[in-house]
Amino acid sequence: MKWKFGFNLLSKVCLILFYIMALLFVITTLEHVSLIWFSDSALAKSFRPYEPIFSYIQLTFQNHPDLYDEKSFLTLSFISMITNLLFLMLFFWLMRKLLKNIYLKSLFLYQNVSIIWRLGIVTIILGTASTYIDEQITSRTLDLLKISNATIDYSTLNYIDTLIGGMILILIASALKYAVNAVEENEQTI
Repeated sequence: MKWKFGFNLLSKVCLILFYIMALLFVITTLEHVSLIWFSDSALAKSFRPYEPIFSYIQLTFQNHPDLYDEKSFLTLSFISMITNLLFLMLFFWLMRKLLKNIYLKSLFLYQNVSIIWRLGIVTIILGTASTYIDEQITSRTLDLLKISNATIDYSTLNYIDTLIGGMILILIASALKYAVNAVEENEQTI
């Protein structure tokens, strides 16, 4: 019974996280739209100076680089943030549905197979796109650094993690489908 309570609690946590990501989605959209298309507006000025969010490193410049004001860079940053937040929103929404199904019924449902399969597809498409675009932003920013006596090599293959993770989720969905078939055959014979 304790496990059932945990599944219910986690489904509610996923719903709360979904709404937090939705709020961040709105704020990020306002920020980027104002910076890209209405750069002279009071709203855009309230978001200045613009500091992009990088996934794996923290970069702080003493002087604000011109790159951060280029429309192409801001657009790339906008696409990166939107795909990342959409990925997180869909992930939390689908996980909420999966955990709720487990709490109310069982893991062994065809509906759960579909949910896990969709989680895999979302991870492959949005997760990989988000990671790849973020790596491109990081690479462009690292090119601005003037370092003497050293070089920086930045691996741009981190998107493979989400690609493999999505494939694993699809494999788990396929295995769960066989388990659901076996459970249903077992229930029909009894």
